[in-house]
Amino acid sequence: MKYNIFPNYKQFNISPINPILNRELSFSLVFLSFLLSLLPVFGDENSKAILTVQQLKELAPMIKVAEQKPKNIKIEAEISVETKNDFYDPCEFWQKTPIFKSYTAWVDGELEGKERVDVHKDVTEWRNGPAPYGEESYSMSFDGQHGRYIRYSFGPIGQMHPIEEGQILPEAPKRLGHYAGIYWSLPFFNGELYKFSKIFELASEPNSEVASELEISFDKFEGDDCIKIRSKLYNVTYWLDPSHGFAIRGRKSTTGSQNNYEDLVEFVKVTKLKEVSSDVWWPTEVITIAKPYESGKPWRQYIFRASNIVVNDPNFDNRVFTPTFPKGFRVNDKVTGKTYLVDANLIPIEEPNKSPEPNK
Repeated sequence: MKYNIFPNYKQFNISPINPILNRELSFSLVFLSFLLSLLPVFGDENSKAILTVQQLKELAPMIKVAEQKPKNIKIEAEISVETKNDFYDPCEFWQKTPIFKSYTAWVDGELEGKERVDVHKDVTEWRNGPAPYGEESYSMSFDGQHGRYIRYSFGPIGQMHPIEEGQILPEAPKRLGHYAGIYWSLPFFNGELYKFSKIFELASEPNSEVASELEISFDKFEGDDCIKIRSKLYNVTYWLDPSHGFAIRGRKSTTGSQNNYEDLVEFVKVTKLKEVSSDVWWPTEVITIAKPYESGKPWRQYIFRASNIVVNDPNFDNRVFTPTFPKGFRVNDKVTGKTYLVDANLIPIEEPNKSPEPNK
């Protein structure tokens, strides 16, 4: 659904300039434009077309409808990583690293609901290991009650060996929410406390705490009309695109303004969107730029690309969220405190005298 809420921006007429001065000025402007094109652009922070209370009230239910549209999702995607020592140096280019992840993920469409990801290949830095990088394959899931973590193989790149271990957990595995583009999609956004529809609803109440902490305005992002939500409390800015189902187009996190200067912490730009169901837009390419987490480390650029997305499949089977442990795997059940060995019929058989204490 397209919602035309943007004001008509005024067009300014420029008076004629002396021809000689015009040529010199044109050359200077072209050269300046070239230099500026090499620098990163993080949206238009000068936008001050603040939304009215009435506009906020009208938008809240429309965003809520968009948030509730996906019922189940399956996605195949990969993430690659590039590094750069000086992010603000236009003459330095991003360098590709071996760090890489490919996976298939399933989500049931509920916030903090059922999830599963099968990581086919996960290459990461191997600190204090026998090789600079390690490679791993594993599965993680959460069926609404318990989590599962299945490790298939691990080792240096191209030299993995079988692990054959599994765990049953009392909660979802910690890293599970980082997959499937969940953090870059409207239906699964939960902000610091609320979903966007709730944020707009609370922001329409003049005396609410949310209204005083937020600035919601019209803005351009990558040339498109968007709505900018800036949190003065958390130093985070989001851009939503009303012409694409209020999809998240960007996110910027800073350390806050000091002497009119903001130190960038992370910038997320959704570079490609796909309509995967009626007015359901999912990110198929996302670039995330992150500041080093410690001194001396390079900046990182994470590139997410989705190759296949299926939404609202009528034949979706929720049993996918409880993956079966393969034959021969040893399973540590941290809910019951028991340890099992999976037999040829894929039935877990308890191992006597080997069961650890359950999680307290």
